[in-house]
Amino acid sequence: METTSLPGPLVLPRTVRWGDCDPAGILYTPRVFDYMAEAVEVWFRDVAGIAWMALIRDGRHGAPTVHTSCDYRRPMGPDLRIGVTVELERIGRSSLTFRIVGDDDGGRRYFEGRLVSCLTDLKAGRAVPIPDTIRTRAEAYRAASA
Repeated sequence: METTSLPGPLVLPRTVRWGDCDPAGILYTPRVFDYMAEAVEVWFRDVAGIAWMALIRDGRHGAPTVHTSCDYRRPMGPDLRIGVTVELERIGRSSLTFRIVGDDDGGRRYFEGRLVSCLTDLKAGRAVPIPDTIRTRAEAYRAASA
């Protein structure tokens, strides 16, 4: 998946596929959470500089999602093209709160959600401070996207 160039908000282009839809022909409700998680996964890779799986493979860290929410603004049908924009709303001690929106080229909003990811020590099973390398990149992204 190709994203817009950085700095500035990361925008992941998406096309609603027929297989994403329910029998009524609109996006199956939980699929928006897939769109949001995929966008944050790309954010970790392209902005934070480390893929989620690389955190896990090091045997020490993870970045599980600890909260998600979403408001649906209008129905999304097959072949709709939207940009899934990732804004960094808050940088905590251990967590990152993302605001994720889906808009079409005309600026019509289809959904607005939040996803909170928490950096953890996998062996201890507890939250840990965001590493300086990720924090520095996150702060720069947030400033450039404001």
